[in-house]
Amino acid sequence: MEKVLILDGGATHAVAIAECLKNSGYSVAALCNSKYEYGYHSRFVDEHYIGPDSHSDDYTHWVIEFLRSRHFDVLIPTSDATAEFMSFNKAELMELTGVLMPDKDIFKKAYDKNELMKVCRENGFPHPLTIDLHSCTDINVDKEQLSKFPYPGLLKPNLTSGGRGMTLVNSIDELRQVYPSIHEQYGECHLQQFIKNGGKQIKVQIMTDSDGEPAYSSVIWKQRYYPVNGGSSCCNVTIDNPDIVDICGNVLKAIGWIGFADFDLIENPDTGELLIMEINPRIPACIRSAFKSGVDYATMIADVTLGKTMRNYKYTSGIRLRHLGFDVLWFLKSPDRFRTRPSWFKFFGRKQYYQDWVMGDFSAFFWGSIGNIRKQMNPEFRKAKSGVKV
Repeated sequence: MEKVLILDGGATHAVAIAECLKNSGYSVAALCNSKYEYGYHSRFVDEHYIGPDSHSDDYTHWVIEFLRSRHFDVLIPTSDATAEFMSFNKAELMELTGVLMPDKDIFKKAYDKNELMKVCRENGFPHPLTIDLHSCTDINVDKEQLSKFPYPGLLKPNLTSGGRGMTLVNSIDELRQVYPSIHEQYGECHLQQFIKNGGKQIKVQIMTDSDGEPAYSSVIWKQRYYPVNGGSSCCNVTIDNPDIVDICGNVLKAIGWIGFADFDLIENPDTGELLIMEINPRIPACIRSAFKSGVDYATMIADVTLGKTMRNYKYTSGIRLRHLGFDVLWFLKSPDRFRTRPSWFKFFGRKQYYQDWVMGDFSAFFWGSIGNIRKQMNPEFRKAKSGVKV
């Protein structure tokens, strides 16, 4: 039986990935950061291991040595850090296991938010107005285009995740004040048009064939998210939107991307246009709604990595997914707790599933929830997940 190793395998979506792989006949292993994680205790995981944090300096060396001592047929990442690790070390990893990840140059063109905006700008794909600050060696001097920028704007690090470092600026003077510290902490940045609240937040998942043509796709509408000013999905539903799928597929072809990719888009409430914000180079946390809608990206990745033909899938929209833990936090923080649609109090339904709770896998839910509580008590974690800094 072929064996798949899930990197950062303690996450909630690692459980969803493992469930799909087990149902498809694969053996599943998870590399976790601690025992207080969903994947470590999931009944769908055959083997679990503890390793270093994927952001640590010794992660690359540790994992490569780990792979030398054990056999796995496929690697699947659940985080940006592990996807980057797989891309940047692809040649060495392919001598040890199976890897489906673009080469470093293509990966950076998609994952680097500023590079992605450049691709969109050059090809006419919908995106927010963006200024590359790399050419602005001194905000106090290079001010012509910055002074004409239609503020407010978001100062955004080129390489970051989860809203880390993103800061709202209302004028060039505010930009001058915050730029030095953000640049020092996160590296190169860009200034992007701020899209005001009121529009939909959409995610698009695409799996390409070996020629880069979209083979399967899904679209997820994030109806609630935590933090409430822009964060991870805590209630979403799969929808149909072939037009935006076509646009995102063309973006991947322009970049030269092959394999799986996940897009984040925001609707401009003034125009109704969906704007591309970023590409996540791995399976997203809310993917279980897409799995339950009929598209098993986990098995697709494993099959294609091993040179197998992709199986047949049929997408059916209208599947809703809730993250119970985050939805409770949303309820405590949101002024719309009694006005939200769908109702926060609708806990069951034929087409409703949970991200952090899978029937028959209570141990994963219990220990993963304990781990989340421990994280929420960490001020550094709360700061990193606090959304856009205003």
